[in-house]
Amino acid sequence: MVRENTLAAIDLGTNSFHMIIVRVRENGTFEAIAREKENVRLGSGLEEGGEIDPPAFKRAIECLKRFKMLADNSKAEIRAVATSAMREASNRAEFQAAALKEAGIKIDVISGYEEARLIYFGVLQGLPVFDKKVLLVDIGGGSTEVLVGYRGDILFSKSFKLGAIRLTEKFLKSETLDSSQIRKCKLYVEEIILPFRKIIRDLKPEMIIGSSGTIQATAGIIRAFEGEETEERPLNHYTFQSSEFKRARNMILEADTSKKRSKLPGFDSKRSDIIVGGMLILDELFQLLDLPDMTVSEFALREGIIYDTIRKWEHFQDFEHSKHLDDIRQKSILNLLVSYTRDEEYARHVAKLSLDIFDQLQSVHRLGKEEREYLEASSLLHEVGLFISHSAYHKHSYYLIRNSEAMLGFTWGEIEIIALTARYHRKSSPKSKHREFQRVGPREQEIVEKLSAILRIASACNRNRQGLIETVKCQVRKNQAIFTLVTNQNYDKSLELWACEEQADAFESAYGMVPLFQ
Repeated sequence: MVRENTLAAIDLGTNSFHMIIVRVRENGTFEAIAREKENVRLGSGLEEGGEIDPPAFKRAIECLKRFKMLADNSKAEIRAVATSAMREASNRAEFQAAALKEAGIKIDVISGYEEARLIYFGVLQGLPVFDKKVLLVDIGGGSTEVLVGYRGDILFSKSFKLGAIRLTEKFLKSETLDSSQIRKCKLYVEEIILPFRKIIRDLKPEMIIGSSGTIQATAGIIRAFEGEETEERPLNHYTFQSSEFKRARNMILEADTSKKRSKLPGFDSKRSDIIVGGMLILDELFQLLDLPDMTVSEFALREGIIYDTIRKWEHFQDFEHSKHLDDIRQKSILNLLVSYTRDEEYARHVAKLSLDIFDQLQSVHRLGKEEREYLEASSLLHEVGLFISHSAYHKHSYYLIRNSEAMLGFTWGEIEIIALTARYHRKSSPKSKHREFQRVGPREQEIVEKLSAILRIASACNRNRQGLIETVKCQVRKNQAIFTLVTNQNYDKSLELWACEEQADAFESAYGMVPLFQ
């Protein structure tokens, strides 16, 4: 019997309150079933050691009441943590008491180090970087967490009292900003970060990851440069270059009023009054650490809270940390397979046949291990569309794969290749007139054509859905590819041979070779 638990994580940030509600699977992984965000501005007007002002106090409690109702509707256990603003507020205990009494929520106020640790664990749930030495940057409203981590261990961590709201309140409060205000703010940020530059550089991180509203807003502006609709694709795993960041930075700084900034393409107007402070922090990090690029993580503190809580549950304590974090992509595919596939055994056999064919045709397709992984994923998931309807289910498979939040660890481009390969395992072969096929570049189109041609044959070889074709032997002779369907049983292969012949044109189009089946 599968054991399932429901858990809610609430992040009480200086700028926004976030909540994620997840369903925890038997193997300790989880899937989000709801996400909520409210711009509470808890740190608005808050000075270090001062009080949370009455309007912010009231907004925060009312928000927590709504979050509690939503969590209760899902029968979710709640864990709530507060960060910079609450760490510094003199009326912290009063707020915690009010939250418990009025909203029924116990709040843990965590240190900057603990915040960074949980953010790191959260990032590891959404990006396949467990085996990489990563530099993690999270710019909040009241503080900025910078961490270097490797294989779940923290090599460096520092919580700087630099945040988008904090800097706005200190330097950038006027409606129209001038160069003098910006210069003073930049010098202040540099003075605080500079002493740690050598320590971070000497650790030689392999990858830079950003996980905050400031960084996501920056990525949204950069994507708008290319005319993309930001709602079209998630930001998780999106990478922007230093040169692209500088262009976005200049656009923000040249817009000297909140109103002008709110009209920038791809930008969330709700951040227009505080984005300059966040941008100046990010700018100093790029300059002082000579960062070449940055990869966005939409997973952060909330997902880290979830992971950390699951680890403490008694019935999950036998799971080792590394087992959850170093194979995110594989677990993502298997979770989606279990959720939507009616015949898992069939899908696994098609995947085996696909990989058998891929490996033997290496000299022809000249694709690598990443493309092999895409083929395996699309083979396992090619029938998930049946969950919606049998009619045009290959198109439903494309939609589910492309839009599922469960595809963790894959970039948007990789997800698109996997989804398209699954979409073209039957019916029409890829065509330039197809809107979804037009979305990807020429190289990606070639990969989809080659992988989907293999998947078509593998699927045809399991037409009986009983796995009676154990493998496929492939031989290449000049302009021909000879496929021998192997079975150890006294089985008439005529159905499978006919099904394979139906896919011959797609293979010939992709490879320029005539396929023969025997």
